[in-house]
Amino acid sequence: MDEQTKSKDDVPPRTQSEEQQVRKYAFVSRRALENDQIGYCYRDYPETNIDSGWRFLYGDEDQEYLDNPTNNKAIYPEEMLSINPNLDAILSAPINSEFEWDDENQMYIEIID
Repeated sequence: MDEQTKSKDDVPPRTQSEEQQVRKYAFVSRRALENDQIGYCYRDYPETNIDSGWRFLYGDEDQEYLDNPTNNKAIYPEEMLSINPNLDAILSAPINSEFEWDDENQMYIEIID
């Protein structure tokens, strides 16, 4: 079959290049940003198509604090590496993963229920 007689069913589906893919955001508490420290983080199911599911917290925020939208900021997860480069080791973790910073070992430790 030559190029002119191929049907659209013969053409493989296109894949998006990295530039065309939607970049996904993480939600970070202002407390974590102000203290330049991520003590606790987890990956939840994304709420929208631009949500990575990542949540980065200082670690002592209560639910009332987190429910106030002014206390959270949406940023790209990779930007969190400027706060702690060790986050790079966990950014590919699957949904339902959670981690806390271990000062003694200087790394994020997965929390297993």
